[in-house]
Amino acid sequence: MRHSLIFSFLLSSLLSQGAAEQGIAAKHPGDVGIGENAEVVLVEDFEDVSIEAIGRKWTETSNHGGTALALSDEIPSGTSGKQSLKITATSGKDTGGHLFKVLKPGYDQLHIRFYVKFAADHGFINHFVKLQGSVNPPNWTEGEAGFRHVKSFSTGLEPQRASYHIYPAVPFPPPGIWHFYSYWPEMRSWQNPDGSGTSFYGNDFEPKNPAIVPRDKWQCVEFMVKMNSSPEKSDGEQAFWIDGELKGLFASGSVKGYWMREVFRLDDEKGKPFEGIRWRTDPAININKVWLLHYVNPGEGTAKANAEFLAGHPETKINLKTSTVWFDHLVVAKSYIGPIAPAGK
Repeated sequence: MRHSLIFSFLLSSLLSQGAAEQGIAAKHPGDVGIGENAEVVLVEDFEDVSIEAIGRKWTETSNHGGTALALSDEIPSGTSGKQSLKITATSGKDTGGHLFKVLKPGYDQLHIRFYVKFAADHGFINHFVKLQGSVNPPNWTEGEAGFRHVKSFSTGLEPQRASYHIYPAVPFPPPGIWHFYSYWPEMRSWQNPDGSGTSFYGNDFEPKNPAIVPRDKWQCVEFMVKMNSSPEKSDGEQAFWIDGELKGLFASGSVKGYWMREVFRLDDEKGKPFEGIRWRTDPAININKVWLLHYVNPGEGTAKANAEFLAGHPETKINLKTSTVWFDHLVVAKSYIGPIAPAGK
């Protein structure tokens, strides 16, 4: 009973926080002037005259051959802007591109909101948008895969092919369903059922009801990371919203489940209340990196996944050469942002 009350409190708190009329964006119709709000840390509307001009506002840009990143007139409906950022991954040439920024001095809680649209023929992907933290972060992106992050953390909200809560696993239409892919000091290994091992890849957190990633449609995507209050506590959190609706919350007591290898499997019957996340063991670590990333690497199984899905679903269109996605209206803030409020409201 106590745990159900805790969950109800957390859920109602975030639901009220996530109501569109209470978000930062509601105070700035059309996002006009949103960068002047005291809660806002970063705004990128992609309205600059060139990719080079946009890149100068970020710490690092990845734009292989000058063709992975481009400006586009594809924009969400209701926006006052004129253009968005288009990132294209081209097989045999590159794996996509990114914008990366170090935030100093860093924060204990951040929300990142962005609008995104996947091309109508987009296939599966590897990695997507991330919030990260480390002590004295360098001005470039750092590798994550294969090791437990003792002195850093990283979590990304990204599409994955199949749900770990549906047995047997059946792939969703590409690009898949939203889930968190997370690295932190107490992460689990995929090698053994109890999570022990020497090889570590991002741990999976996903809601029990899959949040579908559509193609050829703009979505408002927002996720939040809250650091644990002290190195000894596991009261860190993460949550995400799609079009202003809370879809997943992982905080102490918010859900019930159990760990199986690198996956936290939700299970109300067999599970125990989620223990929370110990993002840091060093108080100097906070959220100090934003990585707007579209990474598609056929060499990491993506080409095989696309081919297998096409074999079973020949009516599905998947471009095996290029993977294109559009981003617009990115805002990073210390509290809930929410979808763009209609201008004039």
